[in-house]
Amino acid sequence: MAVRSPEVVLLSAFPQAHAALVQALRSRGVVMRVPLPHEMPQALGSSPDVVLVDLVHGTGLTPAMVSRLNRRRGHAMVVALHEGWLEPLGREVAGLAVEGFCRSADWRPLLGALETRPGGVPAPLH
Repeated sequence: MAVRSPEVVLLSAFPQAHAALVQALRSRGVVMRVPLPHEMPQALGSSPDVVLVDLVHGTGLTPAMVSRLNRRRGHAMVVALHEGWLEPLGREVAGLAVEGFCRSADWRPLLGALETRPGGVPAPLH
């Protein structure tokens, strides 16, 4: 039985700030997508396992995309990247339901959580 690699989408207005995270995940076999703002709807339609939402630099999310992410609840884990505070988050992520939070500078717990289990299911975040 083939093991499917986990797929992660990073939604960020400044993805270069997360270059080390992207490289670390890719080096572990994670399929990492970093869409441009106009590519976000298609990236979310690819059925990712995890969606990382950059609360530090913004995301470019529209209310329709927030709604779309919330409908994926149970199918994709949504994790908010932050800098230790959650205010002000801005209107672009108002109403977004997330399953977890992770400091953008301390993302190493994500590496362990995304280790592939049999059947291609990522391990849960703690």
